[in-house]
Amino acid sequence: MRPDMKAWVWLTVWLVFPALATWTSFTLQWWPQVLYPLSKVVLVVAPFVVWRLRSVITASRQAGVRKTGGLWGLISGAVLGAVIFSAWQGLFQGQINGDAIAAKLTSLNLIDHYWSVALFIAMVNSLLEEWYWRGFVFERLKERKLAAVWVVLLGGAGFGFHHYFTLIVYFSLPITLFFTFATMVAGALWSWMRSRGVSLVDCYISHLIADVALLWIGWQLLGGTHVI
Repeated sequence: MRPDMKAWVWLTVWLVFPALATWTSFTLQWWPQVLYPLSKVVLVVAPFVVWRLRSVITASRQAGVRKTGGLWGLISGAVLGAVIFSAWQGLFQGQINGDAIAAKLTSLNLIDHYWSVALFIAMVNSLLEEWYWRGFVFERLKERKLAAVWVVLLGGAGFGFHHYFTLIVYFSLPITLFFTFATMVAGALWSWMRSRGVSLVDCYISHLIADVALLWIGWQLLGGTHVI
């Protein structure tokens, strides 16, 4: 296989791997206690292997971590949070059933510790996702000499697509498709920020703020009573 073709094949693998991992471990529930955490390990390790790096500092620089005041992250996160709250208030409040989420949290004995668990997961998961998508995958897309618009669109599409397989477990197909598209838009925004030279740290800040807004909606779906 020609080196150029091989690079495209591997790029496709990196774009679809998170969706495949989520589909098998979360949607189909194939050995979720093994496959799901293993997939997260791959998200962390893949950049080190592909870039042949051993230093966390070097890898972080390669992924776009640079000194920042955080303004881009705070402003974009605030905008996303406002959009999420507005969509909830104007479109979805009273239209979405949270029973599936409640059942899942109850089965894991987490429902009485909603905020402590949810915030911890959000902080870690958003960090992993930014490291992988806006750090590693973004740089792999750039290496293919794609136009900036394709880097942004493909990065957003891949990021949003893998969320579909989580959302479909809890929501109807129309709601899942809407949320998946919204996630693609958010992913495209963070990819665009990176294409403008914004630090990966800002993308993480923005992502975390958006996740907290979504967690608040999840709390509302559970009745707004789980405060620990």
